[in-house]
Amino acid sequence: MKHDYSSLIDDYKKNGFVIVDNFLPEDIANRLELLYSGKDNDWTFTDQTRPDFFKKSHSQSSYTNSVYFPGEDETYSAKFWNSIPLTDNTENIHDEYFKPILERIGEVELNDYYIRCYKLDDGCHYRTHIDNWVGEIGCIYYVNKKWIWDWGGILHVGVDNEVNKVVPIFPKFNRAIFVNHGGFKFPHYISHVASYALNPRFSMITFAK
Repeated sequence: MKHDYSSLIDDYKKNGFVIVDNFLPEDIANRLELLYSGKDNDWTFTDQTRPDFFKKSHSQSSYTNSVYFPGEDETYSAKFWNSIPLTDNTENIHDEYFKPILERIGEVELNDYYIRCYKLDDGCHYRTHIDNWVGEIGCIYYVNKKWIWDWGGILHVGVDNEVNKVVPIFPKFNRAIFVNHGGFKFPHYISHVASYALNPRFSMITFAK
């Protein structure tokens, strides 16, 4: 699908992120969904706890000045599944469709790409964190053909670290979100996936610099 990238670039610069629905051609989006649903992806589970992650002194600190986000005395946690084989199997799609748009929207030459293929199921989540140390620009792409609001797994983005406004973003099929990590400091989190969710939540994440 063709998109008005001049308008998308303007929104990206102004707001720090931009949502692009129907990002991939339909046949490519369907192919990705089939790859994620395959039985040979060798998913690895991570249960992460970082007691110092919200401290100001941490090199990757996710501390904010808002009383509505975690303080220095709290502990960061995340639970998720990651697949290295799936990352390898989707690299050609990423190179053809994602890389050029990351450079076009970010208006910057990018040399390093860090790609992750994620699965979230019962209890998986990410507490508040800030990714500006990982790269200049990031992309979140949603793979699921079906998801429900109350299944959880919803990305919540703080407009910045000074205010109390949070924007929830639904993990809609074939939706891409481009985030300006270099120019903005966005605290964000993903709510817990509910036990009654009928299928896992799949996504492809890119950090580039």
